[in-house]
Amino acid sequence: MSKVVSHMLSFLSVSDRKEAALVNTAWYEASMDPALQRDVVVKSLASDVTNGLIRRKLTHLVVNHVDNSTASINEMVKSFEYLSECLLSLSLKGCNITEGTFVKLLALCKNLTVLDLTSCNSLFMSGNLLDRKSDVSGLKESLQHVKKLSLASIRFLSDVSFNRILSVCQNVEELSLAHAQITFNSGTYYPPGIKVGTNSAVLTFHTILDFVDRQGPKLKSLNLSRTTIANCHLSELARCQNIALEELILVGCREITDSGLGQFCRQQKSLQKLDISICTEITDSGIAAIATNLTQLRSLKANKCRQITDNSVKLFKYMPLLESLELSECYELFSKGMIQGLCSGIQSKLTHLNLSCCSTLTDYFVVELTKAVPSLVHLDLGSLFNITDISVHAIAKRLKYLRFLRLAWCKELSDKGLLGLDELDDSKYETHVLDGHNGQCRCTRRHSEQGSNIFKKPSGSGGKDKKMSVGDLEAMVKNGGDLYSLSNLSGLRTLDLSSCSKFTDFGLKEAIKFKELRSLSLGMVHGMTNESIFAIARNNPSLEDVHLNQCIKITDAAVEALTSKCPRLAHLDVSSCDRLTNHTLYYVQTNCQRLRHLDVSYCSGMTSEAVDKLEVSMTGLHTVHKRLVGGTGTR
Repeated sequence: MSKVVSHMLSFLSVSDRKEAALVNTAWYEASMDPALQRDVVVKSLASDVTNGLIRRKLTHLVVNHVDNSTASINEMVKSFEYLSECLLSLSLKGCNITEGTFVKLLALCKNLTVLDLTSCNSLFMSGNLLDRKSDVSGLKESLQHVKKLSLASIRFLSDVSFNRILSVCQNVEELSLAHAQITFNSGTYYPPGIKVGTNSAVLTFHTILDFVDRQGPKLKSLNLSRTTIANCHLSELARCQNIALEELILVGCREITDSGLGQFCRQQKSLQKLDISICTEITDSGIAAIATNLTQLRSLKANKCRQITDNSVKLFKYMPLLESLELSECYELFSKGMIQGLCSGIQSKLTHLNLSCCSTLTDYFVVELTKAVPSLVHLDLGSLFNITDISVHAIAKRLKYLRFLRLAWCKELSDKGLLGLDELDDSKYETHVLDGHNGQCRCTRRHSEQGSNIFKKPSGSGGKDKKMSVGDLEAMVKNGGDLYSLSNLSGLRTLDLSSCSKFTDFGLKEAIKFKELRSLSLGMVHGMTNESIFAIARNNPSLEDVHLNQCIKITDAAVEALTSKCPRLAHLDVSSCDRLTNHTLYYVQTNCQRLRHLDVSYCSGMTSEAVDKLEVSMTGLHTVHKRLVGGTGTR
């Protein structure tokens, strides 16, 4: 019976499993199945906490604090004796852990597959980690199953300590050295005749190359983000024998240019995931090399590569396996080029698309995208200032699998788009926009043709575009046929409509109706009042994360409705809502037993004393932001 229930629970989200676990004892025990567990953040391994963790049979554990007192270490070792059997993933990120404690704990974890030592500077500071042969032989056996290792942001890594830690993790497939202090001018430290890998002061690139050579085809993923790696070093990496990387992450590697990236792509054609975000020297030539050589690529991230233009984006049509594409803050991308690259008629497998801040894109592109790529699950169009209600209508009509939608700062959107009114049929829009330049309408000031008269007197339809009243909208909704309201996206989990200033109560309360919606952002929607919040709270019972910052018209009554109707609420941001008073804090304390994060900064109607009292009474709260509460000064 327990296995049957566990299998049923495996189809639910974490929040839904928590609710289901409250049905009865049998369901609670079934929810403790190790296969259903997720990351658990532990601040200390005191005996009372440990008992609960043992019962859960954790598979993933994040320890964010280690007390190096003798009593605490003994308690931790005792705890790990019970936890280690099921433990598959362990993170000690940022922990101030000693070498001795590390060896004792890891010797017990014989089934680990993931080990995260990010920012564990104290562990490597002395240089004595694993300097005993007995420690090396013991950990070599217990850590033989580790496939993923993170040594990111460690200032004191050296060739010696790097080789030691990799000698006990011999089967590593994914290695992260992001933001590590790597010396790429290895010749300074290893003159001719000196054996590479013996320096105890610095970590050199030659030592990393030696590891890559030794690991050979085992190594699948390498992260060298925010290091000073240059083209010559990337070329050396590509020439390593017997390696066939599937993932390379180079975020913020500003020394990389088109030539280095192109050479790597020509020699490592098995790459499936590539992240070159904030590699500011990459231009169209680099993207062309990716599209031409990496035919197996499934994920490409090129955020903030601002020299990319339509000339290279057109080549995306030759990447039929691409599933995830991120091009945020690439300002030279236009609708015409994006359509040729992503909407060329090839059956696309794209499910994840991030184009936030690509401000030149228009409705023309969005409409064509929804026709060509209906399988999208994640879509970020934040800060696309030119898109209008036409785009929202197309999204709601065709992207039925969408789970994440961000339209923040799209200031031309209105209630008509949310409600999907018939007069916004995108087929009527295409012939008008096709005459534009790069998918932009000729009547915009961006049109550069000389001699065009953009101030031509309108003819015939001057009265059509007058602003509609709320009554007009209500009448159209009642009389409309098959309207494609935003609520047509029934599986939506995350929705961000922040700073869409034209939205009003009528559009919001009618369109935001999602049984599975987890996260909702409506910050800076100044036309929204309590009426919207009442409807949202009633129609979206699964809400966990709500942002209402700078919603100047909402009052305590709105917070009362939200906290009472949404029992799963874990994160609430009501900063800069000046009409909220201490009554809001009372409703939060009374109704939000699961709340973990609260932001009441700049709420002038509250008092700092009431916020302090709330913090003391709600022990489950992890963070409370309270800057300038009540106007009494920074706290």
